[in-house]
Amino acid sequence: MHTGKWWCNTQVRILCATIIPVIISTDKTQVTMFCNKTVYPVYLTIGNIPNDIHRKPSQCAHVLLAYLPTTHLEHITNKASHRRSMVNLYHACMAHVLSPLEKLVLTAWQCVANTGYDSRCHPLFACFIGDYPEQVLATAVKTMECPKCDIPPDELESSTAPFEIQDLYAILDALATIDVGDLTFIQACRDAGIKPVVHPFWERLPYANIFQAITPDILHQLYQGLVKHLLGWLAHACGPNEIDARCQRLPPVRTGCAGRGQYVLRYVSRTHREESHSPAQCSL
Repeated sequence: MHTGKWWCNTQVRILCATIIPVIISTDKTQVTMFCNKTVYPVYLTIGNIPNDIHRKPSQCAHVLLAYLPTTHLEHITNKASHRRSMVNLYHACMAHVLSPLEKLVLTAWQCVANTGYDSRCHPLFACFIGDYPEQVLATAVKTMECPKCDIPPDELESSTAPFEIQDLYAILDALATIDVGDLTFIQACRDAGIKPVVHPFWERLPYANIFQAITPDILHQLYQGLVKHLLGWLAHACGPNEIDARCQRLPPVRTGCAGRGQYVLRYVSRTHREESHSPAQCSL
């Protein structure tokens, strides 16, 4: 994270102190070992840890922070009310989990640096890592829209369409109209380009910008999308029989054998298949 501009720009606003970038990651997961139950873990790590330690699970650089509820709220039969309730429940739980950051950001936290001296540290919410559904849920934008900028959904694949990152201050002003009235609040949120979420978890976090904190979903939106496009192009150019024949000639590996051609690729879960079709984010 030290190679980006966020750290330097934020350091100017917090003088004579050390920033501890807080990185939050979450992913709704199917636990196949427990009758296909669903869990919603939230993990926490900090950006001061070197990458060679982050990449090693044995170093335990990521800690389990909380489990979010996975209820489906089946007692709410109206679809629109059900969607709003699910979004508000998510943000209420995340706001409760991250509420200690509101005070820790403003009050210095004495820590011992690697030099042996005490440093005034401020933990700041810096990054949110998640798949595209989690990104849409966290930023309160609509599905098929970019969670970072205001580019129209039908121009996501364009390389020439103009776009600007979401205006955080305009969105905060729209969220502040909740005390005026429901209709005013809903209209203000619609004009700002977000869903009418009651107090998102990032609304009260100092120095936090959720639209800049979103990281690209490289696995599902780049790697899997690229592989699917490549397989389709190769099958059209060479034919599926030739592709299967070449896969069958590959030597066996420990994780499986491609003796049946592309058959092994069919074990992609429904969630991963849908996420590979989600819109790619613009490069910011």
